Amino acid sequence: MSLVGKNIDSLCTKCKLLLAHIVMYEVAGAVSRVKCKTCGSEHRYKREKPPISRSGPAPRSRQEMRGKTVSASRKAVNDVPVRWELRQSEMNPEIPVKTYRIQDIFKLKDVIRHPVFGLGFVERVISETRMDVLFKDAVKLMAMNTRPVMAME
Repeated sequence: MSLVGKNIDSLCTKCKLLLAHIVMYEVAGAVSRVKCKTCGSEHRYKREKPPISRSGPAPRSRQEMRGKTVSASRKAVNDVPVRWELRQSEMNPEIPVKTYRIQDIFKLKDVIRHPVFGLGFVERVISETRMDVLFKDAVKLMAMNTRPVMAME
């Protein structure tokens, strides 16, 4: 009995999925070429791949191959607005708010007012010239303690 024109499941080389195909050719009673009913491409008949045996080591995901675990590759929830609101609500009204100037020196827990980003809280002093500041929308790396370069005459 001929299978030409009948439906058969095959791995589609274009769709990369096991899909319904139509048998186009048979050679010596075996299906030779098929046509994908989804994308219309014609290719050699490919049976479903046998299931992977679990006796050997499990295949590694792309994240694991790059040295990341799957959970580490997921983005953390952006809690910056919540942290900022909490800091702002707990802020002592007697603490002075310093106007941000790149030349000034700031320390941990200073409260600053930036002309563009608004109210910010110094969360970390990284070095003599850099600090992390918590603003309403993001934690930003900010410069500090920089002296203007004098032009040579």
